[in-house]
Amino acid sequence: MFEIETKLYAFALGYAQRQAAEIEESKLNHQPFPGANTPLWILGHLAVCTDYAARVLGGSLECPKDWHRSFGMKSKPADLKPPYPAKADLLQSLASGHERVTALALKADPAALAAPHGVDVLANTPIKTLADALAHLMTTHELLHLGQLSAWRRAMGFDPLF
Repeated sequence: MFEIETKLYAFALGYAQRQAAEIEESKLNHQPFPGANTPLWILGHLAVCTDYAARVLGGSLECPKDWHRSFGMKSKPADLKPPYPAKADLLQSLASGHERVTALALKADPAALAAPHGVDVLANTPIKTLADALAHLMTTHELLHLGQLSAWRRAMGFDPLF
């Protein structure tokens, strides 16, 4: 199960790593325009989302608890307080989370994932089941935030990667 999604998930991880590679640690929490999500928040958010995806698949939470408060749903970059996680730690957590979610997704039980997801923010969308929510976390959600990172990079004068 989730063969196509895991390929897209791997693509997204590589794209995240390429985008983050040029960003200096000192710029991770810089907001170049009002309302912009910062690289710090984006990478932290995507890392904790690997925990949410793993939990859907019966896995455990691996990110530090304070990351879930700082980068979870409804968190904002403006609410982040030092000390901030290092870029290397965020990227390592994101990569290990991707590995964990991919392994769990490829052996997932379709019957168990047919249940309703129960996520309020997705209530009036075509995303109805746990399988739908997982596919969303692995593809559209992740790439939406990587699009934000791409916009941040452009605002900071970085060349596009595509």
